[in-house]
Amino acid sequence: MNRLKSKIALITGAAQGIGAAHARLMAEEGARVILVDRNGPALEDTAHSISDAEHFTMDVTQEHAWLSLATEIEKRHQRLDVLVNNAGLEISRPISEMTFDDWRGVIAVNLDAAFLACRALLPLLRKGGAVNPGGASVINMGSVAALIGFPNQVGYNASKAGIRHLGKSLAVEWGKAGYNIRVNTIHPGPTRTHMVEEYVRAEIQRGRDEGEVWAAIASYSPLGRIGRVEDIANGAVFLASEESCFMTGSDLVMDGGMAIQ
Repeated sequence: MNRLKSKIALITGAAQGIGAAHARLMAEEGARVILVDRNGPALEDTAHSISDAEHFTMDVTQEHAWLSLATEIEKRHQRLDVLVNNAGLEISRPISEMTFDDWRGVIAVNLDAAFLACRALLPLLRKGGAVNPGGASVINMGSVAALIGFPNQVGYNASKAGIRHLGKSLAVEWGKAGYNIRVNTIHPGPTRTHMVEEYVRAEIQRGRDEGEVWAAIASYSPLGRIGRVEDIANGAVFLASEESCFMTGSDLVMDGGMAIQ
């Protein structure tokens, strides 16, 4: 299929998990994908599995890195049609045990990086908006944690609520400015990613049964299962495509019904 034919799409946190799934599915739909992650070896492996993928190893929390990347994309492609702010970090512990450095680290990766990306890439996104009837598309990866509270995740919850409202603010700002750039946010529920698997391993080390842990995670959803990375990638492709041309500032909740309980 060619729902994203000839689009230039950049995905952060693309080395594995949901980000890698976004990259693969967007490439299958015809996009030229640019993968960004700080995990160089894993990023190379993912990029090599996708035809014509470009990849850049960088720290998404560094302003100078974004400015350099914007210059490189301008040189290679002259525009950007899709930006997926997917890079994420989660630290799970009660606030009494969370250091200020922990807090700042989570906010930097989950929220500051999206701000830096949107600011640095705005000129390229405006050029994408000029050639795409449905506009350029920015897709922020929020979380069900942006909609409901979870214990022991104060930094993660706050950062995901922040990226949600970053998206809404830019949707209004850029829409009224006539830039033809849409900004929407996806909110996944529990999805089988490296981050969730790390959580399960930690619970096993605390003495819990592995099957019990996975069953407990699945029980959060009325659908009774854990999300697949492909489930979330389908939503990203929709938001990147012309099919969502009248959507901006919206929340696409993909949590199996978790947040409605």
